[in-house]
Amino acid sequence: MLKRKGSVVLLSSALLGGSGVAYADFVDGVVGGVVGGVVGSVITNEVYHNGRRHRVHRVRRRHTVRRRHTTHKTYKAPVYALTPEKKIQKALSALGFYHGAIDGQINAYETRSAIKAMNNAYERGNTATLDPHAKDTLIYLGDLFTLDRYLVSRGTDRRSKGKKLQAALKIHGTYHGKIDGAVGPGTRAAIAAYTGGSSSLDFESEYRLIESAKKKNDRNIEDAIASLKGHSTSRPMGNSNPQGNQPVVLQPAN
Repeated sequence: MLKRKGSVVLLSSALLGGSGVAYADFVDGVVGGVVGGVVGSVITNEVYHNGRRHRVHRVRRRHTVRRRHTTHKTYKAPVYALTPEKKIQKALSALGFYHGAIDGQINAYETRSAIKAMNNAYERGNTATLDPHAKDTLIYLGDLFTLDRYLVSRGTDRRSKGKKLQAALKIHGTYHGKIDGAVGPGTRAAIAAYTGGSSSLDFESEYRLIESAKKKNDRNIEDAIASLKGHSTSRPMGNSNPQGNQPVVLQPAN
């Protein structure tokens, strides 16, 4: 066994030792093969990882774009108009009899309690119901209190100022649209009807318009409350139905 191993060693030595060049070429070939294999593996791994990173980057980028797209959706809040029931609650709240939410639940215990308290305070009987005259007057008061809120608003942005202007024109009877703050053709036509020609107002003219509208609205509120108390036999301003079975003429001030 030892002889066989020795023979193999001698044979290998003879083959390699026969020529320095052959030996060098053999070593270079072996080393080159090993290094080439290592380098090839490194390059292959680098290409693989680079390709993987590129694919991951593209996937992440797509996901980022999708998230960015979904997070920038615009949401438009719905607009809720004041129903006659909500106007009644609003009027009772402004008069100090109702302290709940303006939700239109006119037959709820808290709303009926407020109606009964008002009837007692204004000597209209000890009931929790509204006769047609009181119902129409409260609806009318709901509009008047909403208009007053616009008139006394301290907002200085364009929409707040537009609402104040539209409310003043509505009180003077020249504007019949929604109070939305958008001063468009309808509002300018109302200004022209109020001024008798010009569709624009300077600062002083606008101030006088709002001041006179506030005084007129305050008188309307006083007359309506006096009507509720039975101190006046006249119907509240804006009601064209003598029987009192229909809502007032004033449009909702949204």
